[in-house]
Parts: sequence; C-alpha cells; structure tokens
Amino acid sequence: MSTKQMNRRDFTKLTVAATLGSSVLGVPFACNTTSEEPKKPSLINNLYYRANTFHYNPAHIAADMQWMADHGTNALTMAISEVDFGKAERNIETIVTEAHKRGIKVFFVTSRWAGVFAGAPKMPSIFAAKNPHTWSLKSDGNPYFHSSGPICSIYYPEVFDFFIEHLDKAFKTWDLDGVVWDEPKAYQMDYSAMAKARLQHIPGYETGEKEALITHEGNYCNFISNVNDHIKKEHGDKIINFFAYPYLTDTWIEQASQIKHLDYFGADGRAYPNIERPETYTGKKFILGKGNVGHRYVTKAHDKGLKSMVLIENFKTTPNEYPLLEKHLDTIITMADQFAYYYYPRSCKEPDKAMQLISKHLKKHL
Repeated sequence: MSTKQMNRRDFTKLTVAATLGSSVLGVPFACNTTSEEPKKPSLINNLYYRANTFHYNPAHIAADMQWMADHGTNALTMAISEVDFGKAERNIETIVTEAHKRGIKVFFVTSRWAGVFAGAPKMPSIFAAKNPHTWSLKSDGNPYFHSSGPICSIYYPEVFDFFIEHLDKAFKTWDLDGVVWDEPKAYQMDYSAMAKARLQHIPGYETGEKEALITHEGNYCNFISNVNDHIKKEHGDKIINFFAYPYLTDTWIEQASQIKHLDYFGADGRAYPNIERPETYTGKKFILGKGNVGHRYVTKAHDKGLKSMVLIENFKTTPNEYPLLEKHLDTIITMADQFAYYYYPRSCKEPDKAMQLISKHLKKHL
C-alpha cells in the first residue's frame, strides 16, 4: 500500500518496523554519534485535541489508543472545553477508559476557558460571552481578542471561581490523572477595572512599562498557583503540567518556574532550530536554535528541581518541513523528561506521511 493510498485507519494497523532502518523522504537519520544511549523521556504525551468529542466511534478510539501504546506513549492530553460538560461526557469517558486499559495516563487542557489559556483553537468561551465585565482591556478601553474571542482578566474573583468550579466538575466527572496549563494569555498589560485597582500604584503601569508588566505576569503566575493549591488540596496527587511560548523573556520563565505544585515545566514550538526556518513557516515558536527558544525552559526546570517538557507543534506541517523533523526529532524526543506531540493534528497537507515520521522516531525510543 502506498503512502498516498494509506488512510488514517489503515495507518493505525500498519506496522512501521520495516522502516526503522531506512530513511524517510530520502533524508538520512540524524544518528547519535556517541556510545551513550539517548535518554528516554519518562512521559511521552499525545495531544488528542478534540478527537471524538462530537461524533465518536468507540472502535476508532480503541484503535487510536492502541497505536499510542504501541509507540511508547504513556500519557494523553484532551482539550476539554466549556461546552463538553453535559455535551460530551460519554465521549470523554470512553477515551479515558480506553486509555487507562492500556496504561496511558489522561490529562486535560482547560481549553479556552474564559479565554485565559490556550487549547483547541477557534472555540470561544461561553463564560467570557456571558461576563463581558470581566474582560481584560487595552489601555484605550477596548478588549483584547485572540482567535477564540475575548480574554478574561484574572483579577476578577468570578474568573477564579469559574476555574475552581469547572476543575472540580472535571475531576469528579471523569477519572483524570492531571491537568495541563497550555500557554497562559499573560503577556499584555491589563487595564480592566479590577486590574487597575491592583496595579495602578506600580510605576509605569499606565504606559505599560517593563516593571509593571513583570508585576502583572507575576500575578498571573500567582493565579495559577492558587488554582494548583486547590487541585492538590481537593483532588490529591494529580500531575500538573505547564508549557508556554518559547520566545518569552528570561524574567517570565523565572517567574513561571516558581508556580506552585508544578510537576512538568516546558515550552512548545517547531521541531527544528530557528536558524533553519523554511519560508513556509512564519511563526516564531522554536524548541531549538539561538536566542529565545524553548530549550531555556528545560534548563530552568532542572535548575528548579522540576521535570522538563517539550511539545512539538507538528500541526500545519508542510512537505518542506519533513526533512527538518527527520533531522532533529530524535534530539527533541530525548532532551526533556516529557516529550509531547499532536496525534493527526490539524491542517497537515499529508497527514499520514507526517504521522509516519512521528511513528518511526517514537519506535526508536521504545
């Protein structure tokens, strides 16, 4: 069967053992040239964002979970949105059950809850729509919007209460093993009424100066710490993961690494160095390379006694990125305590070929 003929269901059944000793796309392996065995991450985490949460097929879920288990994946992260409560409870229960049957831990992302964190894109927050008085505002009084709608301000007690209520409901509804804080939206000054009450005494606040922004970012980290306090107190030994944009400042990374109760700390980005960026990728999120890239989080995690993590953004992968993944994927898989990847992610032009690359390199680290 050719790659062009192979569909997603065929792929989950097809062994890749025959490909392990050869190259993909004609590009040789980036081999380890030392006699030392590469470190295997303690967690290999599959981001299973929005799969089988509207229509769902239990047989497909079982096949996906078996593919993950066969590739050494021992954790899975779902993107649970606000609308999944009461709308997709059976779907999520089936995914959790099938994962646990295979020894796979199940985490979840608070996907676009109140716009405060990232997650699956293009899913506006119902809470934000109903509570516009809590929106984070620009200095001109207009709200901040991203691709999934407004961002609520962490200075409003209603926002904190909303998170606590829905985290409690998630952990009580499903047998979840932990949470993942995905890219907190902390990087712009907040001029909402409650933010002003907390920050207006900080020099440079009105003009968004660096020191005031650092204070705001610290408050964001405190918000997460307080939520984590609640999780540990009410739900026991859940695993708490955190990752953020790789290009943020060293000051931000230092503050974020001090968030309470973190188990894994890291960044997400493309699976190749920024100095090898192809023209087709216009973003600035890289794990490797020079300057402000994700490996700084790995170093910081270990300095703080935390476990490290990296997530490769293998969505929207174009054919000219495949040789770069082939070249650098082994390095990224083994650089942190947790390696995370997306399973059949969105907007790949050749999704089966992209997953075949992931499959090949994961098999090397079983």
